[in-house]
Amino acid sequence: MSPSCDLLPLVDRHFSGRITPPDEQRMREHLPDCAHCRERYERQLLLARMDPSAPDARTRLARGLGLGASALPRPEGRASDARANAPRWWHLALVPVAVACLAMLVVRLPSAATDDTGFTARGAGNAAAQARLLAYAVAPGGHTTLLGPTLRPEQELAFAFRNPDAHRFLMVFARDTAGRVYWYHPSWTDPASNPSAIPIPAGDTLRELPEAISHPLAPGALTLHAVFLESPLTVRQMESLVEQGDLDTVLPVGADVTSLQLRVIP
Repeated sequence: MSPSCDLLPLVDRHFSGRITPPDEQRMREHLPDCAHCRERYERQLLLARMDPSAPDARTRLARGLGLGASALPRPEGRASDARANAPRWWHLALVPVAVACLAMLVVRLPSAATDDTGFTARGAGNAAAQARLLAYAVAPGGHTTLLGPTLRPEQELAFAFRNPDAHRFLMVFARDTAGRVYWYHPSWTDPASNPSAIPIPAGDTLRELPEAISHPLAPGALTLHAVFLESPLTVRQMESLVEQGDLDTVLPVGADVTSLQLRVIP
């Protein structure tokens, strides 16, 4: 993970629309010289592109300057296009929407479905549609992009989620064809422990999980699972369910699972 910088909170306040004009100027002067803050800006920009409730680039800039959005000239094309106002030295980090869709895991209920990008979306229970998880590949040096269909061994992954159906807990893990399970959330590094699903707030806003985690993944097929729960399970309980077969049929009532088929490339 990237080391911290004291000015990282300014990036967060910029994207939430709560930054003051002096701090906006300070952030913009600081960004070209700080790789850590640029990485945070890029990740927040990707989140903003996927969150319809987030302020667009024009609104963020107006708030940072202490103006109303109507006081700024409207760029050609869609005003909500974040690329129109993004600093030019970040343009290579902004993935096309088609690629962004590859890293969005969507639960579509009540029936199982496979979308055009090859994602398998499954639901178990009566929750409404669109519980979501975004997966990010964190490169050496901290650069972050949305995860595509392949990843490398020991790839560091970070996640953000949207919880419009007000599930209470989340578990994120991967399983390879040999049956090995790799835990991301909750993190499980001590065999003597038995951590539980992480609590999550309700809402349609994308929220970033605080850790980027890597495992020594074996080359070959890998399935990434995100399980949204009403009551917490421990990692041992979940692994016991996984061994029983299809998660659709063994998860508790009210749980939603969505799975992404990946391939680990040496």
